[in-house]
Amino acid sequence: MTDTKRIEFEPVTRLEGHAKISLDVSGGKLQKCNFQVIEPPRLFEKFMEGVPAEDAPQLSERICGICSVTHHLASVKAVEAAWGVTPTKQGEKLRYLENLGGYIHSHTLHLVYLALPDFISPEEPHVLAVAQKEPKLAKLGIELRMFGQKITKAIGGRMIHPCTAVPGGVAEPLGEEDARTLAKEAPKAMATARAITDLYFKLAKDKELFRIDSYSREPTHYLGLHQKGVHDLYDGDLRFVKPDGTKLRDFKAKDYLDHIAEAAMPYCTVKYPYIKDLGPAKGNYRVGPLARLNVADKMPTPIAQGYAEQFFDLFGGRPVLDPMGYHLARAIEVVTSLELAIPLLEDTTLQEDNHRIPVEPRAGDGVGVTEAPRGTLFHHYTTNDDGILTKVNILVATAQNVRTIERHVQAKAHELLPELLKPRPHCLKAVSAMEVAVRAYDMCISCSVHTIEVKTDRGIISLDS
Repeated sequence: MTDTKRIEFEPVTRLEGHAKISLDVSGGKLQKCNFQVIEPPRLFEKFMEGVPAEDAPQLSERICGICSVTHHLASVKAVEAAWGVTPTKQGEKLRYLENLGGYIHSHTLHLVYLALPDFISPEEPHVLAVAQKEPKLAKLGIELRMFGQKITKAIGGRMIHPCTAVPGGVAEPLGEEDARTLAKEAPKAMATARAITDLYFKLAKDKELFRIDSYSREPTHYLGLHQKGVHDLYDGDLRFVKPDGTKLRDFKAKDYLDHIAEAAMPYCTVKYPYIKDLGPAKGNYRVGPLARLNVADKMPTPIAQGYAEQFFDLFGGRPVLDPMGYHLARAIEVVTSLELAIPLLEDTTLQEDNHRIPVEPRAGDGVGVTEAPRGTLFHHYTTNDDGILTKVNILVATAQNVRTIERHVQAKAHELLPELLKPRPHCLKAVSAMEVAVRAYDMCISCSVHTIEVKTDRGIISLDS
């Protein structure tokens, strides 16, 4: 009997959090390949129980420093849903603008510093390559990220972990000076966003360089928010789209548990969500920029719509299956975020004193949903008569993509197995090829871990966190 050899590649680089790729090889053949999230859970769903629900928006956002804006907003929406609260129109506009700032910051970080090295310096893909080969773009990327963070600070009080979203609205209106400064800087930010997007489209036209058609294109379903078919990053109905691009169904956030279930895996601290009535085998789906463009009938802004039309033409129509499409979709979302943010920065009603209403805690059950940069994010809270959290469930974007990511890795491992079996450093080019597929999804692993492995005298068991 041939012994099975375990080969592990750790860590997977240029993504948030800790993961590894493990291969089991026997007789020169690949027996098993797993993409393993190995980071321990943060246990937020448990330690938030017993605290006042109005504290949840500031507690839950500590799950991650990159996704903090979206957790902050999904959380406050869940509290309001549980308590039957409708925030002021001005408060909702301010939150919408804050969310756009988070997108500009997060997407730019990935596009310029995490993903771009794979395409402008494939032989030596590291962040310094951006500074060496695209020095002007490297500087402009820093400035564009800062612009997004300035929006977050102007509304949320801090660039990271904002603190002003409260049940009923926001704590403060937008300051006049902040609005004036940001509006002045916005045209340069838009020019930078378009330059980044144009660069990615230029790179993608070289299909070999951009690795189009290099990864498994297994059909999946797609999930995203929309407003009557229009792409939306903050609110609306949820839509599942079939692998052929046709609509499966629309549903409300409050009903998400009727449509989504999760399965725990024995080798991974992330649970695998799937479409409940289709089951784990047929119900796999993806979220995030690529999914959102596949779900939406059109973009909400004209420049982004023009790019979206080029996007679908480049990949041969709807839906786009190729994981490399995530990069272009992400760039398009930076453009639409700026197109949406500029008129809001010029809206003087955001500076008026009508930013919140008084709220009384009460018993209830509510779901808050918004689109995180990495995909659809759910916060689900139950409170008692005193407004204390008694149950918390958080379903994050990265968890919804892990299953597809693993399948990309498995297919590439089968293809490149002879290279992967070579000693270091001769195997690293093949390892990098697997990592490129993972990075396309811009994983946020810290958000995603929701199971914990416990060793007992009866063996190892997995428990929800």
